[in-house]
Amino acid sequence: MTGHLELVQPHTARAEQIWCALERLARPSYFLTWGWISNWLAMLPDDEAPQLAVIRQAGALAGAFFLGRRRLLRHHLVPSRAAFLNATGDPRYDELCIEHNGIVGRGCSLATLVETLPGDWDELFLPGVDRAQFPDLAVPHGYHARVEFEIPSPYVDLARVRAAGDYLRVVSGNTRSQLRRAQRRVGPRTLEVAASLDEATTIYNELVALHTASWHERGEPGAFADPWFDQFHRRLIAERFTHGEIQLVRLRAGAATLGCLYNFVSSGHVAFYQSGLATWEDPVVKPGLLCHAAAIARCAEEGHAVYDLLGGHARYKASLATDETPLAWLRVQRTRLRFSLEDRVRSWKRALATVLA
Repeated sequence: MTGHLELVQPHTARAEQIWCALERLARPSYFLTWGWISNWLAMLPDDEAPQLAVIRQAGALAGAFFLGRRRLLRHHLVPSRAAFLNATGDPRYDELCIEHNGIVGRGCSLATLVETLPGDWDELFLPGVDRAQFPDLAVPHGYHARVEFEIPSPYVDLARVRAAGDYLRVVSGNTRSQLRRAQRRVGPRTLEVAASLDEATTIYNELVALHTASWHERGEPGAFADPWFDQFHRRLIAERFTHGEIQLVRLRAGAATLGCLYNFVSSGHVAFYQSGLATWEDPVVKPGLLCHAAAIARCAEEGHAVYDLLGGHARYKASLATDETPLAWLRVQRTRLRFSLEDRVRSWKRALATVLA
């Protein structure tokens, strides 16, 4: 069924009302809750805030997303009027790395999305979308869609943990062995979960310091080097902690901090976003594995449904997870000669690189 699209200004009570109504219906990932979205809009410069695109079918609300727009010039030769799903198209502001992206609401096919968008665009970018939301890449005549790349999003089914009675029983023998050796080496551990905004801020500050020190050792600045990124998260914690959406935890071995985790909580779904881990000379001690194992056990005890490690091929994520779901970065393009030529040149470069390898 073809829908009708209405554009609504972002900083309005109407935008919040529409989004929250659809959020209650869909129970989306934290990145699509009003808690995250409202903080994102508040932190963006006014001229960067995307409009809310509202899809109606048969007059009823069907879905919504924020429609970013930007003019691109690739390779100094290929111009494009680009549209973005819940993103701005500016890497400075999209470094937040939204995952489990999509249209909030009752569901909408990619074909319907393309048909309802206003016609003044050449490409539509859909970053970090749940592949299950767009299983069919069929689009109307005159367009083509492709998967730019796809990554797994490993997660822990916490119902399985509760059924097993112990998180270590649901992981592989190798992971179980590594965790038990690390636990014996460090001795008794205490998991501290922030119970107040002051405690959350204290743990966040330590996490940032540990994270930054660890990345500096590798010659990299780390995620929090950008002041805007840090300010975004400080504001998010200040505004949303009391809503039960932010989980900040610290694992100690005696008086020493093993590490800190920064997680989001929404509808029984706990999403691991960032960490700060201590450096240990003893290779048996694995602060990351220990922190996550403790947090997973606590989340299972509290009755949550999923502990999501979010997207990536990192070995530790696969080791800790019981399952995974795919995330995809999609692109829809209008049929344009310049895009066909760009694709052809890209193919030639890949072929040449293969020959020279």
